[in-house]
Amino acid sequence: TIYFAAETAATVGHLGTETINWNTSQKQKVTITGTGITVQFTNPAGACNLLLKVVQGDGSDVIGTWDSDIKWVGGSAPTLSTGNGEIDILSFYFDGTNYFGVASLNFS
Repeated sequence: TIYFAAETAATVGHLGTETINWNTSQKQKVTITGTGITVQFTNPAGACNLLLKVVQGDGSDVIGTWDSDIKWVGGSAPTLSTGNGEIDILSFYFDGTNYFGVASLNFS
């Protein structure tokens, strides 16, 4: 069961790895506080739309490695906002095998 009413939140720091479990909620939030961060996904039960809100914890933080099942627009992961407290919303369509990702950047 995927829950649609709640946003699941996590914080990941420098050189950390965060595994987003899409079986917990289709809306997830991760606050990043460092560089060299890895984000991995636990696949949901079936095809669905997913949202990931990425919040800059202290500015200039970077996700260095994304889950290898993500296919980004243009073939490359987006460059996320770097200002303190800025928010990026990443939308994914999961087809049962791959995630197709689109970024909406720099909500501030």
